[in-house]
Amino acid sequence: MEIVLTWLIGLLCLGSLVIYWREWRKTRNRVKLGQACLAMFCSFLVLGMAGMETYDRMTTNHIVETGECYVVGSSKGSSNVTLWFGERSYGFKEIPDVAYGPGYVFTCRAIMTKQMQSGIDYELRSLDGELLYSTRSDD
Repeated sequence: MEIVLTWLIGLLCLGSLVIYWREWRKTRNRVKLGQACLAMFCSFLVLGMAGMETYDRMTTNHIVETGECYVVGSSKGSSNVTLWFGERSYGFKEIPDVAYGPGYVFTCRAIMTKQMQSGIDYELRSLDGELLYSTRSDD
């Protein structure tokens, strides 16, 4: 859903660029030129991010793993954790601020990069579905 909203915002910025450019061509007002430049910068930025994210998802550079898991701290003393989904494990840098370990089972959703098998985001939910921890700032 967030990729669709990103494309929508990018297209709105592109539409505002067209409107401000037409207004500037009519009036030759510097303020309209500045607004057109700002709209061009914003549309380039947002559409660029949306394009890269869409490309990654189309080429399956992201893996999304869901299901029951447990979290184990790194044995090397570093500040990393490993999420275990049955026999598969994925490493993440963010340590949850809830009790975790092999005795604590969560309903997990994790997003990883395919090339490096490194974690991007994950969330831990209780078996009832209550959100306990998330690395995403918008949750």
